[in-house]
Amino acid sequence: MIWSHVIGQERLKKQLEYLVSSGQVPHAQLFTGVSGYGALPLAIEFALGLLESDRIDNKDLSLGKKSQHPDLHFVYPVVKKGNEKVVFAQDYSSEWSEFLDTQPYANYTSWFDAIQVGNKQGMINVGEVEKLHQKMYLKAFYGKRKVCVLWGLEKMNAQASNAFLKLLEEPPKDTFFLLIAEDAELVLPTLLSRCQQLTLGPIEAAALKDTLTEATQNADQLLTQAEGDYYRLCQMLEQSENSEREMILVEGLRCAFKAKGNKAIVEELMGWAGKLAALGREEQKAFLTYGIQFFRDAFFLNYPLNQIVHFRSDTDFDLSKFAPYVHPENIHDLVFLFEKTHYHVIRNGSAKMLFADLALKLTRLINLPQKQQT
Repeated sequence: MIWSHVIGQERLKKQLEYLVSSGQVPHAQLFTGVSGYGALPLAIEFALGLLESDRIDNKDLSLGKKSQHPDLHFVYPVVKKGNEKVVFAQDYSSEWSEFLDTQPYANYTSWFDAIQVGNKQGMINVGEVEKLHQKMYLKAFYGKRKVCVLWGLEKMNAQASNAFLKLLEEPPKDTFFLLIAEDAELVLPTLLSRCQQLTLGPIEAAALKDTLTEATQNADQLLTQAEGDYYRLCQMLEQSENSEREMILVEGLRCAFKAKGNKAIVEELMGWAGKLAALGREEQKAFLTYGIQFFRDAFFLNYPLNQIVHFRSDTDFDLSKFAPYVHPENIHDLVFLFEKTHYHVIRNGSAKMLFADLALKLTRLINLPQKQQT
């Protein structure tokens, strides 16, 4: 088996490979542990191995694409959309595929943020279990086996748990259920008794270190703080990178404010543009994406839309004081400026010209006065 999307967990990989080679794979297995330890990607890669999918050998395929196998079924907690009376996991299949591609080590909170649950509780309901029951009794498309990966077993309500228990007690032939839970204590005891339980521990430090680049600052400190949790490591790296992006953007904004009517500051402004031009292309794109969200958040602060503001300063920058400078007269052009620059960066435009142009236009737009309401 090839574990191209699984970081570390060598002991469990060998254990699962032995179960397959010896023909002793139980029909129901429960993977427990912190999401950042990798239970979800581990279960998916194992499922593809059970299905003998040729996709498992393709290291270039993303996890979301590898998972699009007709005999691989997913169940995960969801919420109703709008006024719909019934909702199923497949209604969120595109969001799920993107989630697997971008953050398969993330937790339930990240998934609920991705599907915008708001104040609702993501659940697995009895209708989902009944639908799964029908699917698992159908003939397999390829080979003989069918596999269900159920993520969030503790999010299954009591009625659904009882219905699912019946399915585990009388499973269809050649079907396998790979269940995932962060906290086994929240799972119905009778369900636990029907599963072989595998507990994931922290990812080995060496394996986590291999995910970092040589340029990563404070790598040893980050690895210690991550405590074997890849998702936590990613969050800390993102926070560190966003701190740098925030400092660069704030520096540019201060130059832009000072440059109004002061030609002497233009040289300083061009120095800022040169700093951006010297960044790697991927970091340039990340900075521009960060800037777009920054201006949107500033704009939203002028209205009762605080609940959708994502900005959290790592440098004690007070966005609320800056927000009045982002208003209906310039928000569209500010976002468009950063989006257009991002577009040309992707297409290998001259970085020096692109960021010099961005700096000058940013100066004009950020100093644009808001029209007085009449």
